[in-house]
Formats: sequence, structure tokens, C-alpha cells
Amino acid sequence: MTVDLWNRTAQLAEKIEYALSLTDNRALSNNEEQYNWHNKFYHCNRYRRAHVEIVDNRASHKLYILHCTIFPHYNDPSPIWGFDIVCGQSKITGAFLDFSNAGDPDHSMMKWFSKQTKDIAWNKPRNLPEWAKQIFSPAMVAAGNINTEEEFDALETLALRSLHYYLANVGYTQESGMDYHMAQNRYCYYQKQNPHVVNSMVSMGVPEDTMKQFVSELLFPETI
Repeated sequence: MTVDLWNRTAQLAEKIEYALSLTDNRALSNNEEQYNWHNKFYHCNRYRRAHVEIVDNRASHKLYILHCTIFPHYNDPSPIWGFDIVCGQSKITGAFLDFSNAGDPDHSMMKWFSKQTKDIAWNKPRNLPEWAKQIFSPAMVAAGNINTEEEFDALETLALRSLHYYLANVGYTQESGMDYHMAQNRYCYYQKQNPHVVNSMVSMGVPEDTMKQFVSELLFPETI
């Protein structure tokens, strides 16, 4: 069965932002209007930073990109939630979902995620580059060529189930005096080794210097 992938992906983005808005206390400022594509940031006492980025270039380049991350507070070894969709007019060329280690590779949330993904039938695994192997969990979903209603339904169900689980459980392993910021920095460092993030936006007319600044300061910022 054919599916309107662009609209379904845009609707999924709205659902993700709505779920985050229910937790947000708006204490975080990240210059959301600094760039001419959609960026929204969220923050609350149980997670440090959530970011939803949407590049809606359906009209000019027949492409819709959705990127989402949630980082725990630095004293919390909970994993990082990450979700990406790269969607063309007729198929999703890449869909990526993971609970990535940010301090405790045996965290209960990572074990939960592994159980959710172990029997996925629609997952068409992609070969990951070396930078990705450094940070993503063995349970990561890395699928391509999604172009049916059934496959999209399964992807959306898993993404939203994992998001709601994450938001309900992150923050409960915060430890006074602990500091896991280097684990989060490591995740950001290796994410920035992905050349496609910059190259894809440059190909759509964003100046390279602007995109490199965005990646460094807003997409995957590291802290001292």
C-alpha cells in the first residue's frame, strides 16, 4: 500500500514535539531563530537538552529531514535518545533510532530498548561507518528503503513508544556528585565526524561555514 511519506513524517514530527512540550519548562535558550530552518529546544529537571530539527525542502529538493536528540543531565548515566528520518518523495532512504550509551552501557533503559528492537521484521540493516560504530548501541535501528504504509506504521509506533518510555524514565538515575559529560561529549564528537550532515545542507544552498557553525554550536555541542 502506498503512503504519503512526507505528510506522515511531518505529522510524526508534530507528535514528537507535542510529547516534549508536555515536559518542558522553557528554561533553555538556544537561539532557535538563528537559522532559517526549524529548530526547537526543550529542557526539564529530568533531562538536560532535547532538540528537534526539521529541514522541510519538499518543494525545492524533494526532501524532508527530521532529526531529534534528548540528552540526560550530566549527573545521569541514562542513554541519549536519537531519532532521524531522511525522507524523499517515494521512500525513506534512512531511518535511525537508538538509545546510545552516555555513561552506563548496562543501563536499564538500554536493556529495555534492546528488547524492543531484537525482532523487528521491517528493519533493513545498513552498513554503519566507523564513526557510527563508536557510539551507537548494538540494538540500533538503521533501516532504509521504507516505502509502505505497514513499514511506516511500525517505524512510527517504535519511535513514539521509545520516546514515551524515555521521557517517563530518564532522570531517575541521577547521582549527586557524578559527572558523565565526557561520555556525552564523546557522542557529540563522533556525530560530528559524519560528513553527510554538512554536505547535504550545503547541497541545498546553506553556506558551508554556516552549517559547520550550526553543527558545532547547536546540533552536537561539546562542553568543557
